[in-house]
Amino acid sequence: MTSDQNKAAVKKLVEGLGTNGSSSAFDVLHEDAVWTVMADANTFPVSGDMSRPAFIAHMRGFHESLPDGIHVSVTRVIADESNASVEATSNALLANGNTLNQVYHFAFELTGGKVVRAREYIDTARALSAFSR
Repeated sequence: MTSDQNKAAVKKLVEGLGTNGSSSAFDVLHEDAVWTVMADANTFPVSGDMSRPAFIAHMRGFHESLPDGIHVSVTRVIADESNASVEATSNALLANGNTLNQVYHFAFELTGGKVVRAREYIDTARALSAFSR
């Protein structure tokens, strides 16, 4: 795939992490994709590797826990024929009344226009603060 096609694919996927995104966004994930949240499991509850089905189930559960959904905006995409880098932000009202305003970096490996490997970097301190009461 071309860099422009990969840019479009990962933009669709990342925007689809929000409730404002396309319902077909997860179609960009290869059936054998591995999604890794790059965080310390001792300090952040959502970390490590997830299979495609586990990641999709996690995201659906997360969406269901948000009273007004979550809006994800892609702010920058860089791609070549097999890799892509995405910067994004999100905002959501949490069930505890706090607001989550998160920043992300995603590193993707693609084959044939499908994401086979995703590494998600987030500000864990920001997330922990928002989810605490």
